[in-house]
Amino acid sequence: MMTLASIETLEGADHDILSLLDTVGLPRPDKSPIAFWKLAQGQSCVGVVGAERWGSVALLRSLAVKPTARHRGFATRLVRVALESLQQQGMREVWLFTETAHAYFLEWGFLDRPRSDGPCVILASQEGREACSTSAALMALDLTRPVLHIRRARATDAAAIAQIYNQGIRSRMATLETAERTPEDRAVWLTERSVRFPVLVALDAQGVAGWLSLNPFSPREAYRSVADVSVYVDGRARRMGVGSRLLQAGITEASRQGFHKLVLTLFPENHAARALYLRHGFQSVGILRQQGVLDGRWRDTEMMDYLLPPPLPTASEPSADSRS
Repeated sequence: MMTLASIETLEGADHDILSLLDTVGLPRPDKSPIAFWKLAQGQSCVGVVGAERWGSVALLRSLAVKPTARHRGFATRLVRVALESLQQQGMREVWLFTETAHAYFLEWGFLDRPRSDGPCVILASQEGREACSTSAALMALDLTRPVLHIRRARATDAAAIAQIYNQGIRSRMATLETAERTPEDRAVWLTERSVRFPVLVALDAQGVAGWLSLNPFSPREAYRSVADVSVYVDGRARRMGVGSRLLQAGITEASRQGFHKLVLTLFPENHAARALYLRHGFQSVGILRQQGVLDGRWRDTEMMDYLLPPPLPTASEPSADSRS
């Protein structure tokens, strides 16, 4: 039986952490006070991440996973615990330098920032001094919003996806669909989707907070560069930025998949959803009058579209990053 992994918080690096950093080729920390989160399986240290803190600003660094323990989600566990802990400590922004995990940290909501925007304490840190003359990207995350990780949906997400979708069906404000879905139905739906039409889920501390899907707009070849997009957020997580993060991730993924345009339809009276799409650059292209009958009443829908930016690199979970 595999021993469960546990995370311990330390002020400063112990022998296990230093040994792991040496193993993966990351620099040992200097004399700066650094908090570390050490993930252990039994007596073995299998992962670590650290953070330096100055007032309400932090620098995430030294993310590493033991080579024999990779591809088990340990890096993701460490990043979530670290970010949530920093948030609880009153940090408002967390920064990092990265050379190899840029796309991965985009999944957490980190955004690229020019060196000129970097706080002096970040640029003067050990990481900042070593990274300033390299190609490392500087990224920052706003910790005043909930910590979310966005990834492709898995079969184990089917029940949560169904539950959130059914909320939208019952509300009569999100879709013309009336038949509620089961976890089994959504599991089949997930397995039948191609790589080009993914489902993304937003994960918070409680689990799946929302999901987005890219869907075929038309089977005709002329429309292969156009995708339909759907976004659903759990009732418990609304007005917390989940829809915005999902939409940002969906736009990025659609660009990676080679789409030129996204389209969607919504009820014009769904003001919150309409405002979300407008904020992200979607434009209204017209009202489809009396498009469907819902509960015996004709309902109008509004169509919106969005022209996509150029593609970004594909994300993968890092095993070690000398600049994060």
